[in-house]
Amino acid sequence: MLFERHGALLAGAFFVFNFSLATAQVSLPIDFESGTTVEAFTDFDGGTAAVVANPAPDDVNASATVGQIVRDGGAAWAGSLITLDAPLDFSDATSIRMKVWSPRAGVRIKLKLEGPPELSYELDQWNTTQGGWEEMHWNFTNALSMTFDKLVFMFDFEATGDGTDQSTFYFDDIEQVDASNGLAQIDLPCTFEDETLDPTTYDFWGVASQIVEDPTNPDNQVVEVVKMETAVSWAGTMIGTIKGFANPIPFTEEEKTISIRVWTPAAGTPILLKAEMIGGNPFYPETIQYTSQSGWETLEWNFGNELPGTPELELGFPHHLLVIFFGFGEEGVEGGTTYYFDNVYFGEGPVVGVEDVAVAEPVLFPNPLRQGQPLMGAGFGQQTDALILDAMGRTAWQETIDRNGTDLGLERGAYTVVFQGAQGLERQRLLIQ
Repeated sequence: MLFERHGALLAGAFFVFNFSLATAQVSLPIDFESGTTVEAFTDFDGGTAAVVANPAPDDVNASATVGQIVRDGGAAWAGSLITLDAPLDFSDATSIRMKVWSPRAGVRIKLKLEGPPELSYELDQWNTTQGGWEEMHWNFTNALSMTFDKLVFMFDFEATGDGTDQSTFYFDDIEQVDASNGLAQIDLPCTFEDETLDPTTYDFWGVASQIVEDPTNPDNQVVEVVKMETAVSWAGTMIGTIKGFANPIPFTEEEKTISIRVWTPAAGTPILLKAEMIGGNPFYPETIQYTSQSGWETLEWNFGNELPGTPELELGFPHHLLVIFFGFGEEGVEGGTTYYFDNVYFGEGPVVGVEDVAVAEPVLFPNPLRQGQPLMGAGFGQQTDALILDAMGRTAWQETIDRNGTDLGLERGAYTVVFQGAQGLERQRLLIQ
């Protein structure tokens, strides 16, 4: 099932190992300035913890003393844990906040809670700063209160450390906080301008998002999404926290669309949208759209037009969660890719600002193309004449391509498309799966 492959709530899939060795007990917050020493840690499977001098004080963390974990061989889950003097209570303060220093950006950092045998809860986050301190949050809203008394740290999870500087990580100021800062739960429509609403988003599998100034309009707030080079093809961002919207998305038989204003660096960018229920279930409809230009544009996703092989929208179930996947199906690239989104509306949303941006080069998409899926394009007028050649150079199709979609009716295989662009004939490879 696709939910098992890229479900937002599986960002911290439950890891089956429990570590229960005896250790000194401490309580949150932990700042390593007093009382917390190396004796508080229990190391496992190739991870070694220490309390050391801050190697790189800066404006984010000027503390004199910090925690350190060095990974050297061992297992892919190597790390260290601290046993707390009392189980954690998540009834009010639902997040663990921690300052992190990493030699690399895009490192998968797993925080795991443990309690009784065979019972645990874990979440992953990916850092965005290379060689500097940053503040990170792990939101444990759905974790059981008064159950877990061990906090497990696993840096660079699923990699094997080599004991060098590239496998050495620092952390500090571990505390339990209310990540919402007392703000109300977000709801549709989302414009990210209301200062009384919690704008926090939830990222997974290699993306990082934050509220920033619109790069094209200093008077507008938008969400920036960076898909890091370590991101998997289904890395995504939940619009809101894992508590979801204050009210379920009001899908009806007559209205099943979501409108979002998006910014992408290229035409033909695949953006998947997924609706989920809190806690996970089989009813998670997914639908996809493709950008027609670089820059800002407003797109609509119709959940009555679900992706093949995914569940249909079930109107009788409340979908509180909405997840957006930029560059869906594409792995992260060197240096990462930055996207933005704003104005998330149920139904048709407003068009804000200048939407028409010239496309640098003509492009056909999606590519690869599923058999029976319409081929779309950008960088030319409403239509363009096209000739499609098969792998042997024979004419397989010769008609007009409409930029909003044309059904080619071709078999699976590799083709070459020759079409008329604004500057003359264009030639592109096309794979039909």
